[in-house]
Amino acid sequence: MASKSARMILKSGNVFDSLTGKVNKDYTIVIEGSIIKWVGKDSAFDKEKNDKIIDVSEKFVLPGLIETHVHLDGTGTPHSEKEYMRTKSSMWGYIALVNAQKHLMSGFTCVRDCGSYPAFAPSLKRLFAQKQIAGPRLLVADRALVQPGNQEYMGPDPLFRFLRENYEIRSGPEGVMHGVRERNWYGSDFIKTATTGGVLHGIASKLEMSFFTDEELDAMVKEAHRIGMHIACHAHGREGIYRAVKAGIDTIEHGSFLDEESADIMIKKGLYLIPTQAALVNLSKTEINQHMPPEVQKKIEEVSVISKENHCMAFKKGVLIALGTDAGTPGNYHGETAQEIRYMVENVGMSTTQALQTATIESAKAIQLDDKIGSIEIDKIADITICDKNPFDDVSVLEKIKNISYVIKDGIIMAQKGKLTYFPQ
Repeated sequence: MASKSARMILKSGNVFDSLTGKVNKDYTIVIEGSIIKWVGKDSAFDKEKNDKIIDVSEKFVLPGLIETHVHLDGTGTPHSEKEYMRTKSSMWGYIALVNAQKHLMSGFTCVRDCGSYPAFAPSLKRLFAQKQIAGPRLLVADRALVQPGNQEYMGPDPLFRFLRENYEIRSGPEGVMHGVRERNWYGSDFIKTATTGGVLHGIASKLEMSFFTDEELDAMVKEAHRIGMHIACHAHGREGIYRAVKAGIDTIEHGSFLDEESADIMIKKGLYLIPTQAALVNLSKTEINQHMPPEVQKKIEEVSVISKENHCMAFKKGVLIALGTDAGTPGNYHGETAQEIRYMVENVGMSTTQALQTATIESAKAIQLDDKIGSIEIDKIADITICDKNPFDDVSVLEKIKNISYVIKDGIIMAQKGKLTYFPQ
């Protein structure tokens, strides 16, 4: 008879209950395989002979942190256009792998990729899920469904061809429905779309314009929801945000010019805002901003202030908020997502506890995985981040990778102190 495999025991820790916002002291967590089997007071814990016990009595135990908006093929450098032109396409898969692992080592056990070079992110998702290599739980979108004008035509042609690989133009209700079905066929977990231009996308990509018709957006949402996919929508301007929320798109990315009318619709429909404050904070830094063309600098200046005001308004009104950074954009580096938790406190007005709930259970709800991750509960997947220092006293301790003592995904210790520890044979 085969012997029972050892349980992992996280003993006597300060365990964060993301559902209630409380920290339970001297709590022990029992993990069997990839599943949490018991959580409770250490005094009520019954030890078994083969248990692998990890003493976390001086540490803070959080659900695995969740990042809902990255671009794994972006490096964060201010000269990304030059990189795209000078880097062979075969290299982007390796770059995406390294970036995904940076998130894992920093305590983020689940990452949603909102558009990267096609095929690389889906391949990484499979490798990580099969545990062939260390990496976070990955949700992928494949190419974004857009309209002309979301991305300005840029030369030279090698750059434009690269950018076009990340976007696909679809028009008419039947066109967008077919685009949704194709992505389901390709193995996408969700749909990425855009109803406005972007900050980094040049003169012709206008923030105030809304590109899809109501009929197109309604068809996209209906078809995605019919086959069990959620939709993330890049939207900066008021009109584009309004059309997206009216159609019932699940997550609004950026939401810079969100107004009270759209906020009220979001509250009524239970839609999520992903503020991506880190993107705008970092783009506003002189060392990054100075490399941007004048028209982009103007957009950054326009958006950076108003977004804080509108995100504060949304939070105060009760709009649901999840955590995402737009990592990979200039100045916005992979593995530094924890800064967004601090920005939720400093720029949006959350308490530290609310910000940590945003990074865990609220993000899990936004990406529709809250039945599996986002909280430390019996029968949930054992995705857990353990910090040496108290993030409730100073949330910035999560930004220092040396403070992340253990990163557990699927019940396996994947990283310790900023170094990968999982190397399957």
